[in-house]
Amino acid sequence: LSPNKFIPIAEDSGLIAPIGEWALRTACSDLAHWPESVRVAVNVSPLQFANPALPAIITNALAAAQINPGRLELEITESVFLTDDEGSDAMFTALKRVGVRLSLDDFGTGYSALGYLKKAPFDKIKIDQSFVRGATIAGSKNGAIIASIVSLAEALGMETTAEGVETLDELDLVRMLGCSHVQGFIYEKPLTFADASRRLETGLTAIAMGPRAARAVRHTMLRKVVLENGGQHYHGTIRNVSATGAMIEGLWNVPPGTIFTILLSEGQMITATARWCQQDRVGVEFAAPLALDDNGRVALGAAPAGDRTVRWGRPRQNR
Repeated sequence: LSPNKFIPIAEDSGLIAPIGEWALRTACSDLAHWPESVRVAVNVSPLQFANPALPAIITNALAAAQINPGRLELEITESVFLTDDEGSDAMFTALKRVGVRLSLDDFGTGYSALGYLKKAPFDKIKIDQSFVRGATIAGSKNGAIIASIVSLAEALGMETTAEGVETLDELDLVRMLGCSHVQGFIYEKPLTFADASRRLETGLTAIAMGPRAARAVRHTMLRKVVLENGGQHYHGTIRNVSATGAMIEGLWNVPPGTIFTILLSEGQMITATARWCQQDRVGVEFAAPLALDDNGRVALGAAPAGDRTVRWGRPRQNR
């Protein structure tokens, strides 16, 4: 389950406190079995952060595991600053007195203000994955934002972590921009304690494995469209679509490189090139990206009229 689903439920039901304490104790216990150079980061809910007993809970977990406090890093979101300043300042002071590291999580997505960085004793800023996504696309401003956050962190003596890195292109970019740490599937997907322990036994060298570039996010749909090629018109059905391409069903044996004009909706036409074909499905790449709505989905008007399907080069049936 995504944390976005279960954490709000845990907070509303009052379960976040015992869950958070369990997570802290488990993380410290696991950390005691790993090399001294390894740190573990634990997310702290704003409700946990507001609990005056949090420093004592952390101290007890560290003592039970007998580990150095500097090996534990607490990830705190900007929403903790919505509470009273005096309480937040006192909690930050108490946590630093314990000796743990503090990380500002998902920086840039909530209530960002440079005043937080001036007041709170953070050791690290985590750059939200929404800035990493699309940063390698031509014309994107995300790279400039990442570079600015890195420069700010360096000036304040803080480290930086780029979140959500999944492609080699993204890894190359955040390295070039000076991020000190990387988090994402490019190195490893989540592991159990046993799997992580076996992984650490092979050493601390991480090997990047993943695609060179990310494919645009695709959305499933069933939409009739009309395709034109060489004066002939064909009817097909879009099964999924992104800003840069689509998979269309209903056309057989389309040669890669075939260029179509596609009537996506009344008054909306686009040129596309076939990149692959398998049975009655063909993948096409649009000549220009389609516009997206506020939810990040392709914005299309009403589907063109007609539902007749003409097969492209339909093969003879075996008897």
